[in-house]
Amino acid sequence: MKSPLRLIAGVAIAAGLLSPSWPAYAQDQGAAQYAGQWGCQYSMQPFNKDPLSTHYWEFAMTLQPDTSYTMEGFYYSPSLGFQVPVYGEGQWGMTNQGPSGLAVSIQGQLYRRDAGWQPFQMIVTPANTRNLYLQFKGNTHFTNISCQR
Repeated sequence: MKSPLRLIAGVAIAAGLLSPSWPAYAQDQGAAQYAGQWGCQYSMQPFNKDPLSTHYWEFAMTLQPDTSYTMEGFYYSPSLGFQVPVYGEGQWGMTNQGPSGLAVSIQGQLYRRDAGWQPFQMIVTPANTRNLYLQFKGNTHFTNISCQR
């Protein structure tokens, strides 16, 4: 069993992005149109502008028609001072419980070379079939996720 660390899920839950009960997938809502390759940028910027509390992930993600996903990219924080390779895998699907209703929900595990395996969850709203996004103001950070193909 992979030993999960709490960074991503803990930050996302603390920011109010995710609830402990993840929405059920609804694959009958045109999920196939979102399957394929995506390039994503995921940033968390603190309201106090402290660069040491900034988090940034950039990754390529493949959403498979069978609802599995893989991802590969890097994590960066000024507190580290360098990019850390990441990769991950899990499941994805559609939910009606996104911030604006219909959303793509992703849940799995992320491996960060310096920290090991950790839970990974992300929910993004389709702008159209080529752009997914989330903008969220939490208690301490502004979160911005953007995925394009």
